[in-house]
Amino acid sequence: MRESKGLLLEDAAAVLDCHIAKISRIELGHSGVRSAELKELLRTYGVTEDEWPGFLALAKTDRKRRWSRDLEDKLPTDFLDLIGLEADVSTLRIFHPSMVVGLFQTEDYATSVIQGGRVGPLDDERRTKVRVRLERQRVLTREVPLEVRAVLGEGALRQMVGGADVMRTQLLHLVEVAQMPTVTIQVLPFSAGAYPGGPLPFLIYGFPPPSGLEVVTLEYLTGHLYLENPDETDHFARVFEELRAVALSPLESQALMNDYTDRLTSS
Repeated sequence: MRESKGLLLEDAAAVLDCHIAKISRIELGHSGVRSAELKELLRTYGVTEDEWPGFLALAKTDRKRRWSRDLEDKLPTDFLDLIGLEADVSTLRIFHPSMVVGLFQTEDYATSVIQGGRVGPLDDERRTKVRVRLERQRVLTREVPLEVRAVLGEGALRQMVGGADVMRTQLLHLVEVAQMPTVTIQVLPFSAGAYPGGPLPFLIYGFPPPSGLEVVTLEYLTGHLYLENPDETDHFARVFEELRAVALSPLESQALMNDYTDRLTSS
């Protein structure tokens, strides 16, 4: 329908105010589409409203197959896009200088992060965020696991999130995750000094062949920014390789994680 109208992926993405990767995933059947978004696309493609019910029924059937279906009305669209990316890509490169990233977090660590230092029981919104964070970790153990390479700053191991007990359990879990065959974790030590790219965390999602498409995501306080321009994604890819080069090796990184775990155990 899009092509018959002479429209490009960019044109469809502009209609939904999203990145072209999302449109591509919808068209390939790799990702679902919200009813409101589907209506906008159908309207743009010149489909009359009396023809919409069949398409809307298909979209509803697809949503029943996704774990996030009952959360779609509770989560921002850009966050649902992020979940879609993690479900569809084959590789993920992560850099975070000061925090254990969501895919590697324990429930207690995630709860403490989402609480933001506050005390008391979780409200419904934060409880949903914790659930989503843990559900997203399925990509590490799916039939074809996501291949993850991560560079974490030493500060991520030392920031006392949730207290000593929570951090000890988190570090033990991090060591376990690092031993998974599809996960590589390197620690950027304080001794490395100044490093490429500065303190900005980022993620690079890679789609499987033949597309070869890469998407960089940058997180800010109220959402995510998606970068798809090859010049930008190539730049972040080069920075990531430079970070890996100055970081500790995977074995040295595990040794450092074990060392911090031992310190918390003996304290």
